[in-house]
This record gives sequence, C-alpha cells and structure tokens, in this order.
Amino acid sequence: MTGNWGGLRDNLVDAGITPTAAYVTDILGNPFGGLDQAIKYAGRLDVDLNFNLEKLGNLQGLQFHVSGSWASGEDLSADDIGNIFTVSQIFSGDTVRLAALYFEQSLFADALNIRAGRIAAGDEFVTSPHFYNFVNSAINGNTSSISINVPSFTTFPVMTWGIRARAEPVERFYVMGGVYNSDPSLGRNSAHGVDFSFSGDVFAIGEIGYLHNQEQGATGLPGIYKIGGYYDSGDFTDLSDAARDLTGNYGLYVLVDQMVYREGGPGSHQGLAPVVAFTFAPSDRNTLPFYFYTGLVYHGLFPGRDNDVTAFGLTYGKFSDDLRGQDFEMVLEWTYEFVITPWLSVQPDVQYIIKPSGTSTIPDALVLGAEIAINF
Repeated sequence: MTGNWGGLRDNLVDAGITPTAAYVTDILGNPFGGLDQAIKYAGRLDVDLNFNLEKLGNLQGLQFHVSGSWASGEDLSADDIGNIFTVSQIFSGDTVRLAALYFEQSLFADALNIRAGRIAAGDEFVTSPHFYNFVNSAINGNTSSISINVPSFTTFPVMTWGIRARAEPVERFYVMGGVYNSDPSLGRNSAHGVDFSFSGDVFAIGEIGYLHNQEQGATGLPGIYKIGGYYDSGDFTDLSDAARDLTGNYGLYVLVDQMVYREGGPGSHQGLAPVVAFTFAPSDRNTLPFYFYTGLVYHGLFPGRDNDVTAFGLTYGKFSDDLRGQDFEMVLEWTYEFVITPWLSVQPDVQYIIKPSGTSTIPDALVLGAEIAINF
C-alpha cells in the first residue's frame, strides 16, 4: 500500500534487508445459536524484518529473521458461542509481543535448511498454502487439533526456543524434523514474547513429504503429500481421572493437497485443489483424539477475477470418550476472497458450527462476517 518509499524499499532489499508489515482484521457475528448473540472484532498488525547476511556480511546462505505483532480485539468463540474451533483465526489476545527471532542457514545448494532460535512448529509442519484461505482457526495455517491437544505446538505469533532441519535427499521428497522447548506458559500474553526461559520438557516433530509435479519444468498438476508424527515429554491430565497425570503425549497426521483441474498451462495457479487432513492421538489424554478436515479451494473461479479465491471447508473434531457429555464439533465454512488490489483483500465469510464444544446444550451457531487484509 505504501509503495516503494521513493526507492528506499528496493534499496533496502538490494542491500539485504526486507521489511514487511500487514494488518488483518476479522469482523464476525453470530445472529443465532451459541451462548449469546454478538458481533466481535479481532485484529493483528504483524511487522517483519529479514536480514540477508550473505549480502550484508558475506556469510553464505545465512539469514536472520525478527518479527513482532500487535494483537487486539475479542474472542467471539469463547465469549459468545462456546465452541472449541475459534471462528477468528487472527484472534491472539490483546497484547504486543516479540514473535520470531531466529537464524536460518541454507547449505548444499539449498538441499539442507536449518532454523534455530525463537520459532513455532506450527508455521512449518502440518500445513498447506490452501489452509490460509480460511477464517476459522480449525484449519487456517494448520490443523488446530494438535495445538488443542498439545499446547506446546505453537503457531505465529507465539514462539519458543527450537531448532528445525529440512533436507531434500532425493528429488521430489523431503524430510523435516524439529525439537522445541515445551512450556505453553511462555506464550501467555503478559510475557509479551520475551520470556526466554527453558523448561525441562521437549516437543519433537517429524514429517516426510512427497512433492508431486513441483520440480522446475514439471507440466503435471502439482500436489503435496505429507505424513508425520510428534511427541511431547510433558505431563498431561488423565481424562478419565483428573487427579492423575500421564507422562508424555503423541500423535500422527496425514495431509494430502492435490490440484485436480487447472486453467491455463504449466505454472498457472488457477484451478481447483481438494485438500484432506487427518490427525490421530490417544484418547486417554487428548481432547480431540480424532480430527478430519476436507476442503475445496479454487483460484480464479470467475472470469476476470484470476486472483480471487473461492473455498469451502468441513472440519470434524471427535472428543475423547472420557469427556462425558461431549461428542463432536463440526464446522462448515464458505468463503470468497476478493483481491481488490495487490495489497488489499476483502473476504466475506460464512460459518456454521454444529454441536459447539461437542454438546447438545449449546445451539448450533451461524457465523457471518468478513476478513480484511492490508499489506503495507
């Protein structure tokens, strides 16, 4: 939106410094259903600086990254609907915080990439670019079932100390693994992202991916297939006996994202891509031992609107059998993103929440609203 700053932006990038800033707001209301009816705003301003140390200091393949956020607003889900999948993905409290703070090193012609510092596992694992087209947190970014079950699985802007390595040993395949400090209390809003202490527990995650038709010169329809697992060494409440703790927690996930129809030739982003994801975890210590998501995302559905995105998603989260009176929560979401300019998008959104928090005591809720995004 702010242009090239009289050439200063290009000069900074050429020198090795890339500044970005974006503001996203969700304005949503539930005209019926839930605990109460309300309209709530949630917004977040994110500021990011990337330093290319190869340009700045002749340190080949090394970058330094720092970012922060200013979050504001209220949580419509917690305050008025009573459901577990937060209807506004951008809601992250009411605070200013330091977010990412890490070094990133690429080696062997980018065949190996390592990040170390203040990072979030959820920014890179169990994710698909198509997930970001949705407003509900159940799928925006990644499958929120893992963070509900294991709070140490964090996403931007909540970061923790960690190290992540990603390697592509052969063409089309990659392996990625990370180890992180496991202490959900470090993400509290009052810490503002600067509680740098360590706990004695760790969260570890690994993922194997197959990149279908994504190599340079590929003419087929692109897709990505992922399978992974995670383990947290901390203590978790036994859901059948609240007075007893169980040591450790773990789970598995599968994700498939495959374009099935494309307008235009190779390299075109226009077309239809179905996405499917599953997560599995033991029911004795996990709120959602089974989670399923499926969605359809179409870029450029209407003539003359090549950059717009149409999306439909269905999310199902099954509550543990040890949580009496809670069965499942399901979310249906329909959304359309109007890309007004390269820096402004407006996204009307409709959600329908079935069995909020898995109970029959809270009426199903309709959620209407819009998300507005500005890239400065």
